[in-house]
Parts: sequence; structure tokens; C-alpha cells
Amino acid sequence: MKKKITIIYLDSEGKTKKEFLFSPLIFKIISGVLLFLLLGIITGFVFFSLVYNDALQKRNYERRLKYVQNELKKIEKLKSEIKDLYEKNEKIKDLLGIDIQNKILKSHTKEILSSNVETSKITKDSLNRNDDFIPDINPVNGEISRGYSKEHPGIDIASEQGMIVVSTIMGNVEGIGWDDAFGNYVLISNEKFSIFYGHLQKVYVKKGQNVKKGEMVGTVGNTGKSSAPHLHYEIKKGSTYYDPMQFLKF
Repeated sequence: MKKKITIIYLDSEGKTKKEFLFSPLIFKIISGVLLFLLLGIITGFVFFSLVYNDALQKRNYERRLKYVQNELKKIEKLKSEIKDLYEKNEKIKDLLGIDIQNKILKSHTKEILSSNVETSKITKDSLNRNDDFIPDINPVNGEISRGYSKEHPGIDIASEQGMIVVSTIMGNVEGIGWDDAFGNYVLISNEKFSIFYGHLQKVYVKKGQNVKKGEMVGTVGNTGKSSAPHLHYEIKKGSTYYDPMQFLKF
């Protein structure tokens, strides 16, 4: 006689009794199915928990992202308002005739047209050589992008924006400010030469300041009528312009 597995069911009062007979094989199958269902329920619960947590994290991330984006919009709006206030402030100063950074309203281009432009070399004898007074060092590292001519009595030195510009002479800062054509500029003079630096990004000297040869006066920029960062550099002796390449080492 084959063995049977008996499962007895009793109700809570113990009155109703039911017996279920299973062969060992059927019992194993039923047990396996129930175990598989239990494992499926547990796996499903774990998977649902993970998905639910991911959804919560995603929702929290989206909330934080939205908050940051709103804060950035506020910052951009504030920057725009500050810029508008600055521009209004500058216009008010101009209307009131306030001199901003020793701003010179006359055009440097007109000054060039009223001066002599020399194409011959300057003689060493006329210099009564004093190294500190002679502009014989390079004002900035770079490459010559435009040479000297009667139409352009200076040279353009292409360089990286922000590159340091130094004084090529010992002298006095005669002027700093803004020119429509040459942007931010510095004019340094001594008893022999006047040196003009144009298109500067920043100016680090003040009008009336004494500067040493090799001292930093500003940085290369792209201000004024300029298509790329470079330094416009002029050498003037008296009322005459001279080719800077006579003095420089490029």
C-alpha cells in the first residue's frame, strides 16, 4: 500500500473535521507551488519597495532641481537689474559732467592726425641715451598683427586677453581713460618719449603716478574698436610718432 499524507482541517470549535489525503508527490508539488508563490510575493514586495524609493528620490531630486533653477533665475534677474542700475548711473554721471577715471572725451585719432608721423629711424645721438627713459623693452608678450605706417602710427601686438602689459619707460602717467577707437588706454611720458597703450582690458595705474620701467600698467583687452584681444602701442617723441619696431625685440 502506497503511503499517503493526511492533512486534517478542524474549525475553531473543533466540531467540523475534514481530511485531505495526498500522495507524497502531489504534496511536494503543492508545497513547491506555495513556496514559489511566497518567494514571488516577497520578490515583488522588494522590487516594489525599490521602485517606490527610486520614485521618491527622483521626485525629491526634481524638486531640488526646480528650486535651484528658480534661484538661478532670481540671480540672473538680479544681475540684469544691477547692470541696468550701473548703466543708468553711468549715464547720469555723463549728463552731470562727472569725470570717470580721468575720462578724456577728445578722440585720440584726432590727436594722431594733428601730429607728425616719421618713417625714418630715430638716431641714437638724438636720444642722449638713458636706458630708463628709452622704450627698448617689449610692452607685452605676443606677435605683431599690424605694423607701423602713416595711416597707423603704432603697432598692434596680438596677445591673450588678460596678458600683463608693462611700462617700457620710466615716467609719469599723463592720462588714463576711455577712447572711442582705442578703448581703455594709458599714456605715460618722460622728458624724451610719450608711450600710448590702447585696447586695455584693465588699467592698474592712476593719473599722475610715477612708474618704473617694466612696471605693470594694465592687461591686454579687446576694448574700443577691436576685433580681437591685442595691444595698440605707440611711441611719440615731441610731436612726432616713430616706429616702435626700432626699439623692440620681436
